[in-house]
Amino acid sequence: MEEKPSLSSALFAGTRFDRKRFAGDIARFRTGAQPAAPAPTTPDAAPPGPEKKRKRKSKANAKKNSKKKKKRADGAASASDAVEGFSVFKGAEAKEAAEESVEVEVREDEDSAVVRRRKEAEREIERAAILRKRYDIHISGHNVPAPLESFEELVSRYDCDSYLVGNLSKLGFQEPTPIQRQAISILLSGRECFACAPTGSGKTLAFLLPMLMKIKPGSKGCVKAVILCPTRELAAQTTRECKKLAKGRKFGVKLMTKDLSQDGNFKDMHCDILVSTPLRLDHAIRKRDLDLRWSTLCWMNLINFLSLDSSK
Repeated sequence: MEEKPSLSSALFAGTRFDRKRFAGDIARFRTGAQPAAPAPTTPDAAPPGPEKKRKRKSKANAKKNSKKKKKRADGAASASDAVEGFSVFKGAEAKEAAEESVEVEVREDEDSAVVRRRKEAEREIERAAILRKRYDIHISGHNVPAPLESFEELVSRYDCDSYLVGNLSKLGFQEPTPIQRQAISILLSGRECFACAPTGSGKTLAFLLPMLMKIKPGSKGCVKAVILCPTRELAAQTTRECKKLAKGRKFGVKLMTKDLSQDGNFKDMHCDILVSTPLRLDHAIRKRDLDLRWSTLCWMNLINFLSLDSSK
């Protein structure tokens, strides 16, 4: 009788199985065969099942992966420590950081300096406004210099010669008058000034003092300042006050008299400051050697001050 092929041989035809490894699975599908007796429980007698092997293998793989990850992490940490401990770009980065900090400090210093200058300017403006209000000084114009608080400021602010300060004290000038406080600071700043004040308020000193501070004694034939007065009496008074104030320096202060305007030799005369009335000055220019018309440049260079004094 021809033996029928078993179910297992039909299922696994053409394939090769590891019968030892899958012996338990093959035994389940055999027809007519009794289930195999359970294998002894001793670990040496029965081989472990495939599921247990998979679990053990997955656990082993997981352990290996965890060990590899730990080694990688340790290696990366050691590498980062090594790079942090010795970096090629560390010096350049530190230098850039130091330069940035220096730039920030310089910028802060400049900002603080600007703020200090601004505050000082605001305080000066406030102080000048208080002085003008106290002495009833009215001004017009832009950036008008602050008035003088005392004659001592001539030395501290404008580097005045000591002989002028001494002459002021000898002549009895203790405190500047309102017109002197404001006009002197304006003229010493190189600004033009048109001032109006009552008689006896000290207008003459207000323009004489800056004039003597600005010009220096010169040679012959060089007139540096011209003072025009409306009357001969006022011209003579201005000349006397100018000579008193200029005492101690070799300033040539001349009063334009009638004889001087007619017969004076201005080319050989040492005259730094010329005090005159308008008509006598015009006569000297037209008839004598005092020729101020021949060059505008001469007027600009030699005549540094033109003062117009008035009796009213």
